[in-house]
Amino acid sequence: MKKKIIFILAICLLCIGCRKKDNLKETKKEPKKAQEKITEEVKYKDLNTTPIGIYSLNGNKLIKIKDYNTKLEVEKDIGIFQIYPSNDDIVYLNNNFGESYYNEWIKYPNIKLGFNIKFSLNTKEFISYNILGPQNTFDKWEYLMNYIYDDYANRNKSFYSHLETTDLTDSTLFTSFKMQSSYKCDMISSNIILSVFTYDSDDDFLNNEYRGNSIYSITIINNK
Repeated sequence: MKKKIIFILAICLLCIGCRKKDNLKETKKEPKKAQEKITEEVKYKDLNTTPIGIYSLNGNKLIKIKDYNTKLEVEKDIGIFQIYPSNDDIVYLNNNFGESYYNEWIKYPNIKLGFNIKFSLNTKEFISYNILGPQNTFDKWEYLMNYIYDDYANRNKSFYSHLETTDLTDSTLFTSFKMQSSYKCDMISSNIILSVFTYDSDDDFLNNEYRGNSIYSITIINNK
């Protein structure tokens, strides 16, 4: 009988020990997961504080755009938007727009500029895409036609065309953005969000979405 009791006690102690070990293992896992989460959160930090905005040009001043009204019609211009490295609501220009842009932009070396467009379709599909240069202006071309201009390179011309990929050089500037409605524009069921942002490396994007500090967005209100 004593042997039986001793055997039962031994089994109980063994079970308790196993449970304690399991609990210790679980306790050790939790700090590891928490540490991984903290590491992921602090891994990316954007130090780019370049000011950037979307403006309309009115004589010798730029007026910041917040909301912009339009009616989408096939091949109709939605708008031409001036880009400028500023957070001010109004910018007074000392020179023509192209020269003023250049004089301000060179204060922020090694910074690149891009655009993002967001809207929803009547099929419930949500679309978001980046335009980092002329090579991307044909993306989603069936809904919106987009063009980028370099007003500084063409500052002495009365008429000039949008940038093509073959036009790009190390000194090319993205100063203006033109948007037109395309042949499937009637499928756009929401307002359009147009954003301009600046970036210095690929880590400013996560899942193809910009996550840095230097961004400005306007709502293009779709008046149906």
